[in-house]
Amino acid sequence: MKILSCRRKVIFRFIAETTLTLLLTFPASATLHPVQHSAREQINARVLTAASAEIDALAQKRQWRDYRYTFNVYIPSRVATDILCPATLQITPTSPPETAFNRLNFDVVCPGSAGWKENVTVRPDVFVPVVMPKSLIERDTVITTDDLQLKKYNVSNARSGLLMHMEEVVGLTSKRALQPGKPLTRSELVEPLLVKRDQPVMIVAHMAGITASMPGIALKNGRKGDMIRVRNTSSQRVISGRVDDDGVVTTVSTPQ
Repeated sequence: MKILSCRRKVIFRFIAETTLTLLLTFPASATLHPVQHSAREQINARVLTAASAEIDALAQKRQWRDYRYTFNVYIPSRVATDILCPATLQITPTSPPETAFNRLNFDVVCPGSAGWKENVTVRPDVFVPVVMPKSLIERDTVITTDDLQLKKYNVSNARSGLLMHMEEVVGLTSKRALQPGKPLTRSELVEPLLVKRDQPVMIVAHMAGITASMPGIALKNGRKGDMIRVRNTSSQRVISGRVDDDGVVTTVSTPQ
């Protein structure tokens, strides 16, 4: 989904080394290039444009449906001695694109014999809707749409594996109790049990273009895609099979 610029805000801070010196807020539609009276202002404007482009590219790649971000721009204090650059600043990203929502590093160069070069760090806070429980979800619960909500969350310093689409969660089972208002991760969820030990199942076999089915008994629990052993009720032979559906196991080896 394309995000309208009015929904995205850029908030940034000028920081010399570790000291906060100024806080300004611009809507995304506002210009990021006002008249600049110092090297610091030149660097800030150029870095903000580059950082915004990096975050927007990452958002498009990850198909974020809605997002906003703030920037903490760390400009070295020695910039105070740099002259106002008469030329267009050259900026080069020096950090991997995949780390854009955690940390951005740039080399900023004023070209020419009297020019200068500075290294600038940007730490973004990126807020993206993620999937959270509406209320407590008990362990071993098959999750439905009614259990979930989408809520903006700062993903910049969050653990990996956050889920951003409800369809990724619906139908899965909670491995433990899930607290309301906390982002869900894939590691907290498992496929639901489709076959339970000692449960009657349908054994499906495909051979030479022919499909045959026969009753059986599962010898262990199984989730979709799991390999389990089942006993053919008629022959009492044990067969290896893959769990394909609720109570359905497809053979993948010959009877033993």
